[in-house]
Amino acid sequence: MENKPIICFIDDSDFEHALVREEIAPQAPRFEFVQAKTFEEACQRLSERIPALFLLDLWGQDPSVASPSITPRQEVERKVAGFPGLDQVYAGLEGFSGDVNNEYLKRFFTIVDCWRHLFEEVCARVGQNREYGLYNLEQARKRYPGVPAVFYTRKSLINDAVALFKAAADGLFIKPTGSTDEETRSLTRAFAPALLRDIETRILPNRP
Repeated sequence: MENKPIICFIDDSDFEHALVREEIAPQAPRFEFVQAKTFEEACQRLSERIPALFLLDLWGQDPSVASPSITPRQEVERKVAGFPGLDQVYAGLEGFSGDVNNEYLKRFFTIVDCWRHLFEEVCARVGQNREYGLYNLEQARKRYPGVPAVFYTRKSLINDAVALFKAAADGLFIKPTGSTDEETRSLTRAFAPALLRDIETRILPNRP
């Protein structure tokens, strides 16, 4: 019986596991997928086998957050009301004497930055953060030294990329995101060949 290279996928979402099982794995007959919600469960499923790659979700529920809660809409609306808008972006831009393109982008980024910070705040309050993925990466490095580990996420921000760089992750892939679950499923199916090609050519170039 052929021993296929194992991709070990760790994610805390049933929906994401369904996407990998139903949309990605069928397009990768060369690989065997072992799926789990925690690192400990992954070890049990792997038994004595060693994976060729860990494919890790980044954001997950942090059990240390004692009372996770959704931020009330009124609180969000109050914060959003203070965000800069397009008036601030375009005010006086036509007569700006310096590098107008750079000034324009800086002004626009102030809007993006406000929303980024708000997103991090509401995630922290609901108990979602990057500690889930970083813990799984740390454990993978300890138990399976030398096995590459990449992240597969849709909620990551620039601060997450910095954290992954510091943790020496082997790569970062962005999960396709649609406006509905069905659209996300369709986009995942379409994106799967590119994801698998990157895994094979960039992450596992010398593996059997």
